[in-house]
Parts: sequence; structure tokens; C-alpha cells
Amino acid sequence: MDIKDLIKSGSLVLTDGSMGTYLEQLGYMGQTPELAVLESPVLVERVHREYAGAGARIILTDTFGANRLRLSRKKIEGKADAINIEAVRIAAGMRSVCGGVLIAGDMGPTGEMLEPYGDLAQEEAGKVFAEQAAVLCRSGADFILLETFQDLEELKTAFYSIRERTGVFILPSITLSAGEEHRTLMGQKIEDIVKFIEKEGTGVMGVNCGIKSREMLDVVRSIRKVTDVALWIKPNAGLPEVTGGKAVYPESPGEFADNCVEMSRSRINFIGGCCGTTPEYIALLKKKLNENG
Repeated sequence: MDIKDLIKSGSLVLTDGSMGTYLEQLGYMGQTPELAVLESPVLVERVHREYAGAGARIILTDTFGANRLRLSRKKIEGKADAINIEAVRIAAGMRSVCGGVLIAGDMGPTGEMLEPYGDLAQEEAGKVFAEQAAVLCRSGADFILLETFQDLEELKTAFYSIRERTGVFILPSITLSAGEEHRTLMGQKIEDIVKFIEKEGTGVMGVNCGIKSREMLDVVRSIRKVTDVALWIKPNAGLPEVTGGKAVYPESPGEFADNCVEMSRSRINFIGGCCGTTPEYIALLKKKLNENG
């Protein structure tokens, strides 16, 4: 099955957990998590293998911040293509380990604000997104995941620029706040996002990162009040707390899994973890989902 088939099937699909925070937990201390595909490819392969072993049917490439603009901050933009190519190669190795696993070409925001709030022109942002997506597609990603976007307008820029230049399926995922009104950082509401999703006919809406799993449960319930579109959900293992100079995510695997199981009762289609989650979280989530039918 490809990603479109999975969406149409309506079945609940388990995805992987965090990459960056888990790499750090395993001891990778490189300049940026994406460089691990060049500096520690065996470690990245281990992360993918452990998630596949835990039951994940969709694996994200280690390319979240591997766009030209983000990498330029660290003066390694010249390695952008190499990172994206190698990341897909490593992730694609899981196809022989776990039959039927899909590879999502993971893409995050540029890290800059679009005009008029910032200095980044929409046209330039579109070029940056299209460049990265093209490399991921040529390298063998099954679809493109746009995740952790905090501005609906930037998400639209990425979506349209990629769609114009490739025929790949694009799954858009945004980050929302907790509280009575779940909004993006730029103030857009759930209704605004749903309007975009339904207009473009993606068939699926994603929400990831930024909030605890209990808060994500509230988000899912709010979304279900306005749309029946398929949902891609990846909450954090709580919000990070600094302990001993390191960021620690406080939610236990049990708390995380219980909240995700509760979300599954609101007809979500894809469930996994974001920051702070590990293969232990995904394995326990699979077990509890099986126990709950």
C-alpha cells in the first residue's frame, strides 16, 4: 500500500517517534541531527531499525532541518544534497527489514519568517522547499511530510511550490498551541487549517510537536468537531524540562501511550511520537492499541 491507500483504508497506522532527541540520547553530539547521516550513518540506521522493530510502518528520514536556509546558519549548506540523499538511502534500508514500510521525506520550516513579518520572500522560500523535496523524491522517498510548521502561510508556500514541481504526495502537518483556542504561532485557527486541507483535497491533516499528549487529545477532539478528514498525529512526550543542563521530556511511555489510545477513539489514522519519544514509547503504544482492539 502507498500513503494514499493507507488514507483511504481508514485503518490506524503506527508511525515512528523522534529522531533528533533520540540520537542525542544515544550519544550523538554533532553540529545538527541531520549531519548524523554523514557522520554516524550506523547510528541513524539503528534508530530506524528500532522503530521498525517496535512496529512503525512509516519511517521519517533524518532530514527535518536539511533545507538550504537552515543549514546555512551552521555554514554547511553545501552538504544539503548529500544529507538528503544519504538520509533516504539509510531509511530505505528498512524496506528489506520490515516489508511494507513507507519512507516519508521529512521536511521542516525554513527557520525564517516570511515577509512582511520577516525578511524571507515567499518566492525564495518556495525555491528552498522545492529543492529539498526534489532531492528526497529522486532518492526514493515514498511521500513528502511537511511537519512542525507554525505558520499556515509558510506551510502553503511549501505545499504549493513542491506540488508545482513534483508529482509526489504531500502530507501537511502543523504545530498548534495548548489552551482553549488551539492556534498556530502566527494565530491561525483549526478552522483555517481545515479550510486549506479540504480545499486542496489532501485527504489528511497532520498535527505534531509543541504540546503534551494530553493536550494533543484535546486538539484531536476539537478538530473532530469541524471535520472528518484523516488525521496524522505525533505529540511530544510532554514539554521539555532542563535537568543537569539537558532537556528532559517528562511523560512516561505509559502516560503517552494511554493518551494516544484515547485519541484513537476519535478516528485518527496515523499515530506516532515527536520530541522525547523513543522506540520504547512506540512499542508500548502498539501493545496497548492491540489490547484495546
